[in-house]
Amino acid sequence: MNAPFFHPQHIYPEEYDGHFDSLMLSSKVIQNRIKQLAALLNQDYKGNRPVLICTLKGACPFFQHLLDALQDLRQGYDVEFIRASSYNGRSSTGNVEIMGELSMKDLEGRHVVVTEDIVDTGTTLSMIVPFLQKEGKPASIQVCTLLDKRLPEPDDKNFEAKYVGFSIPNHFIIGYGLDYNELYRDLKDIFVISQRGIDFEAAKLHK
Repeated sequence: MNAPFFHPQHIYPEEYDGHFDSLMLSSKVIQNRIKQLAALLNQDYKGNRPVLICTLKGACPFFQHLLDALQDLRQGYDVEFIRASSYNGRSSTGNVEIMGELSMKDLEGRHVVVTEDIVDTGTTLSMIVPFLQKEGKPASIQVCTLLDKRLPEPDDKNFEAKYVGFSIPNHFIIGYGLDYNELYRDLKDIFVISQRGIDFEAAKLHK
């Protein structure tokens, strides 16, 4: 049995001890890549004010740091939020629920960039993007994701993002907005979850 992952450079709540198998991406590596993604967006949208849509909750940290990087480049933008989910635990349900108070009239004729934390099967985006195209009638719509998961069967992909931070192996990961049953969003780094983390009862933290 592997010893629980721990490294003094990676700070996390003590209740998560033993919940990680390995480190996938450090905060420093993530931040450096986000600056590169911001530069790509600036290159494509310079002179325009795209509408950046954050998909809640998982994309929040990525979205905020991407906005910070765009500000440093003097790239203008507007922001909106949408909530969509197709996961229950570690498994995609295949059914996507879209919620939020996004005003579709604010998208009409605009360039839209949907920001995501991760694209695996692409089920969520394959529903969100056509929905926004039909209801919002934007001039264009692209997706910027921090992570793109490599699946054993590439044909299982339902959607491909234009802007991708990292292509990662097919592991269940947590941290930096990514959760397992609403835990682990409060991590600066991204880890592969351990069996102990999977088995942990989240209700214990709320008593």
